[in-house]
Amino acid sequence: MFDNRVEIISPGCLPDGLTVESIKLGSAVVRNPFIANFCAKTMPYRGLGSGIIRALQEEPNIKSINEPAGMQFISIIDRIADEGVNEDEGINEGINELESLILTFLEKKPGAKGYEIAEYIQKGAATTERYLRSLKDKELIEYKGSRKTGGYYKK
Repeated sequence: MFDNRVEIISPGCLPDGLTVESIKLGSAVVRNPFIANFCAKTMPYRGLGSGIIRALQEEPNIKSINEPAGMQFISIIDRIADEGVNEDEGINEGINELESLILTFLEKKPGAKGYEIAEYIQKGAATTERYLRSLKDKELIEYKGSRKTGGYYKK
């Protein structure tokens, strides 16, 4: 993890002629059929080759690098630039459009759940959580109540 990005490095490059472009379309090769079979029966399974597609739905700008020479596959996710709030310039300085949209939504619907906010801003759960965390860090919103019945409120 870096200040400006998250890098996920997987040992081993893409197998059997797969390319970065082909895995973005859902192509997959089973490296170990025993592990694949075990995981399909014992873990939440959403289909072979669906992980990259689901990740790209959450964050379309993921950079994928296949390094055969280094025997590794790298995914890089850039972090959202975050200027922060400047007290001298007003509350909306340092807040991006989606954060502003979330604040407006919470004015209209205090106590909203994360999934409701995600639907409103038309983003996935992970992206929405990242924006909510940013707003909490800036002390502009808070979560009140239990995980099951609580919700987000504008401060």
